[in-house]
Amino acid sequence: MNRVAFIFTFILLPISLIQGQNPTVSSKPDSKWQLVDDLSDEFDSDKVDWKKWFQNSNLPNTTGWKWNNESNVKINNGVAELTMRHNENNLSDNGTYFKSGILKSKGRFTTGYVEARIKGAVIDVPGPKNGYGVCPSFWLYSDFDRTVAEGKTVYCEIDVVELQQFDWFDGHQDDIRDTDHNLHLVKKIDGKDVWFRPKQHEETQLNKYRLNDDPSQNYHVYGCEVNENEIIWYVDGVEIARKPNTDWYRPMHVTASLGLRRPFVKFFDNANRAVNPLEDEEAKKQLGGMPTTMFVDYIRIWKKK
Repeated sequence: MNRVAFIFTFILLPISLIQGQNPTVSSKPDSKWQLVDDLSDEFDSDKVDWKKWFQNSNLPNTTGWKWNNESNVKINNGVAELTMRHNENNLSDNGTYFKSGILKSKGRFTTGYVEARIKGAVIDVPGPKNGYGVCPSFWLYSDFDRTVAEGKTVYCEIDVVELQQFDWFDGHQDDIRDTDHNLHLVKKIDGKDVWFRPKQHEETQLNKYRLNDDPSQNYHVYGCEVNENEIIWYVDGVEIARKPNTDWYRPMHVTASLGLRRPFVKFFDNANRAVNPLEDEEAKKQLGGMPTTMFVDYIRIWKKK
């Protein structure tokens, strides 16, 4: 290597090491953060680092679709691509008709800061329903522990962001620019699992935000600070919501996934249930947009020094 090239490399190297060592923004700008390598991924290799992520086992239970990471997760030019595919010939797999990709961390997160740069998933069909039918998500969730004491948390979930849900709430139909940043909880009450859902507990669990553009066409940075007292959400470095952290203290897996939403599933009995897309007229119209892919540029997790 000649002298000029050596100096050039020497100058660039520290810059590349410095990038990504601090959250885009936090509640206390003077906080000192340390990147958690086991939970973070720049996706700068040509293959998924399955030492960090579960490939086949320990994936979340789903009733509306199946996971298949071999076919639906890949790295392309430094970006993780998670794809949702319609089963060939509409073949039923235990009553489901789609398979998708998911990145679920083997390590766990309790308090700190999580951040990902994500572009959603296009479903390119005629009319106003581009993106309608899938939900690109970045979220944290715990395992279930039913040995906890009465009144304690059995399961907790923090949705850093859910895109493209086209949710209907309080007389309003969301469009593709509306995003959800919610909390889910299961507590032991009278010895039983009791779910606390966002729409039932709007003040303590539900957050909505409206982007200035279409997230299936553009990248945005979605972040969340979790401390002992509060949970604080950020989009592109701007705080958009905060809630008291009363019950979200169980160790959680860091997860990015592409799930189904209406019209490919219907929510009842506390789960998204599969719809046969060839027997539902609305779902059939959206099939032309399959397969579809969400894009994750990076996932970065920090803890306070």
